[in-house]
Amino acid sequence: MFRASTDKGQTFGDKINLSNTTNSESQDAEIAADGVNVIVTWWERNQTDEIPVAKISNDGEKTFSPLLILATNGTIGTGEAKP
Repeated sequence: MFRASTDKGQTFGDKINLSNTTNSESQDAEIAADGVNVIVTWWERNQTDEIPVAKISNDGEKTFSPLLILATNGTIGTGEAKP
């Protein structure tokens, strides 16, 4: 889940479910931001796989990109992480 504040933590916007996964646990989330650009990364883990993923917002957290699947070989794919 993701919630953003634009007033130094006085109030927060609505929750956004970035992962929407049912067959994995979303763990070890990290967030980086610069102005209106936000990158959220995390791992989708289950009993057999660990997949690093990310979502990006370039409009101040109003919308996020489709799920980006980050591979260990440096490639980036899109779609649903299906470990």
